[in-house]
Order: sequence, then structure tokens, then C-alpha cells
Amino acid sequence: MIYIKLDKDSDKYIENKYKRIPKFFRKILIKLKKGKLILDKKENLEYVILPNMSQKNLKKLRNLSDIKCWKNVCVSDNLIENREFIDFAKEKSFVIMDGKWLFKNIVDKIVEYVADYKSEPLAMQEVSFLCNQADEIILEKIKEIAIQVKICNILTDFPKQFKKLEEIIYKTNGIILNISNNYKRAAAKSSIVVNFDFSENELEQCFFKKNVFMIHLNKNIKINNKDSRNIISYKINLPEKYLKYPRIFEGFHSNILYESFIFRNTNYKNIRNQLQKDNIKIVNLEDANQKIMKSRSKTLDKIQI
Repeated sequence: MIYIKLDKDSDKYIENKYKRIPKFFRKILIKLKKGKLILDKKENLEYVILPNMSQKNLKKLRNLSDIKCWKNVCVSDNLIENREFIDFAKEKSFVIMDGKWLFKNIVDKIVEYVADYKSEPLAMQEVSFLCNQADEIILEKIKEIAIQVKICNILTDFPKQFKKLEEIIYKTNGIILNISNNYKRAAAKSSIVVNFDFSENELEQCFFKKNVFMIHLNKNIKINNKDSRNIISYKINLPEKYLKYPRIFEGFHSNILYESFIFRNTNYKNIRNQLQKDNIKIVNLEDANQKIMKSRSKTLDKIQI
């Protein structure tokens, strides 16, 4: 993982790095490095600081990425919005952390938070999942949520891939999963809907109750439904142990930063253990209208029905 940020005050990094050098020589070093890309390392954490997006700095960044074979990249907020950098990242086929991988891994916490926000017990919710391509994480998350809610539905064009999950949940917990490909009825009564991968066209074919809370994990979806509360983003608390270098990570979103720290190609059990160990909590949610949703209750999801 490489961390890249755009910071016009990059001279401060040089001053801090060479603070033990006599002032006269420190000034010379700052002058020589002014306006140039900074590549440095803290423990096993490698990072790049761009003072500007000059062609010289982009050329050096390109050469470094070729030499070091960078693939997974975590960038500061101002670079995510920088078209010149995004074009460069696409050219290099960077995998840029965007928080969506983490979003999927904590969707159970998101569902709990929505129930709290509604001031209703989680155990009284009817939840529907919209999913055509299930992976290990999705199957595990459906299982975790299904045993906590009143009714659980899965709307999919491929019911067979959920058959084993259906059998496991019924055998272990005595809970029936309602698996259907009926777009008009499957999620019609749900108060919370989790959209894993349905497109805009697929959503338009579905019927949802008015004011349903929809959690969208699909990366590129455009929200057209004005009768629903469409949740597209979230914010977590970043555990203190990950805040060792505040000067370096200033300007990075907490979700993306945390995702970069735990992102790895491993099984779901390892990811879940890490999340539990770090005790990740949701600070707030954001809907498609950029309205912040803050939970008003912290205890309703604990009520036993």
C-alpha cells in the first residue's frame, strides 16, 4: 500500500525530517527540495507528498510506480477530486481505496445504525437484500443480519447461489430466508433494503414502500428514487492505534484510511476478527442528498422481542 497526498505546505515535512540538522544547512535542503516530490517511509508505511501537480512531479511519480510496482493506493481527499491525478491513476491501473470494500464488510453495523436512527428495534425490521453476484463477504453478512431481524428477503435473478445459505440458517437458527426473483413483491414491505449490486434499471423494476431506507453498496449507481432515503456513505471512528502519524495522514478520510490499513486478500473470518478487535463504530451516515444522519438512540437495537 502506498499513501499519496497533495500538500502545498510540504516544506514542513522537510523541516521536521531535518530538524536536528543546523538551521543554515536545513534552509539549504528546504530550498533544494522545494516544489519537488517527497518519498519517505515510517516503519513499514511508505508515502509520497506532492507539493503540486507539475509535469515533473507526475513524471517522477510515474517512474517510481514503475520501479516499485505500486498497485493498491490510498490518497488524500483533494487528490480524489483532482482530475489530472485520477487520469494518471487510471493510466497506471491503480486500485484506489474508496471505502466501498469496508462499506460491505460493516454493512451489518450500518443496518443496526439505521434501526437506531429510526428509533425502532432491529428485531422488528423486515430487511431485503438485492444481489445477483454473491461472494463470501455478502453471504456472511446476510447470515449475520438475518438472525437479528424479523423477516429477511433476498431478491436475486440467481436463487440457486443462496440455496446452501438458506439451508444453513434454517438448520442452525430455525429462520426461513425468503429468496425470490419477483421484482414487484420481494422487497415491497421492507423497511430497510441493502442493495449490493443492482443497477438503476434493475431498481426501477422493483417496488419499494415509501420512505424505505436503502443502503447502496453499488459503486457507480445513480440514485433516482425520491421516495426513499438513499444511504450512499458513512463515517467511522478511527481507532487511536492508527493515528500514529497525524501530520502525514491529515487530509485523508477516516473510512478510506482505515480500509487501507486492514485491506488484504484473506478470508472473511480474519477481516471480521480485525473489525471486532478494533471495535469499529459508525459516527454517522450520509444520504444521496448529502444530508447527515445521526443516530438518536443507542439502546433500541438491544431490546429483546
